[in-house]
Amino acid sequence: MQIKNTEKLSTKGELKRGALIDAALRVILREGHHNLSLRTVAKEAGSSHGAVAYYFGSRTALMCAAIDQACARIAESLREIRPQLEDSASDPLSFATIIAQYNIRMLIDDRELGIAVYELNLAGAHNPDLRPSLYKWGKIHSDICHEAFLRLGSKNPAEDYAFLLHTIGGLIVAQLSLPRHEFESKVFLPAIKRLVLSISDHP
Repeated sequence: MQIKNTEKLSTKGELKRGALIDAALRVILREGHHNLSLRTVAKEAGSSHGAVAYYFGSRTALMCAAIDQACARIAESLREIRPQLEDSASDPLSFATIIAQYNIRMLIDDRELGIAVYELNLAGAHNPDLRPSLYKWGKIHSDICHEAFLRLGSKNPAEDYAFLLHTIGGLIVAQLSLPRHEFESKVFLPAIKRLVLSISDHP
């Protein structure tokens, strides 16, 4: 797998590279990860195949860059709710509600990113070279929530965060594919509350 060194890119080069990653995410959203290629991204971005190859070198490197960008966007939003999670950790039901509302908001306000995230995870099932980027993604997000899970009473914050994250992922994938009426109130929030209560050591 060839991944281009981005340390020497100019500001213009960084902007161009970012625009190509955005184009890749649009292709993944619209056509699925199987249809992502340097050529489809070049067409989407109104650029040349050579330009995409220059910045990324390979389809795998381009997908790793897309994973990194999606991770950064979600990490930024997680940092915004981290103080709320830490402050509410003594009240598991409030903690669960914040997590549920955050994920529902992401699903509604940035549905395109949500779909792209799950496509990228599916791509990792087919391409082992993507897995280090996906593992790094999980570690970054777990670290952001580490203190909140400790305050909740978790004995193993990283493991419990992963357990909760994968459960949320499964529920949201099901909702994206087969939307259910009153999903948040009747399915999602009750499930998150049960999981958080099982992790917490607060009554």
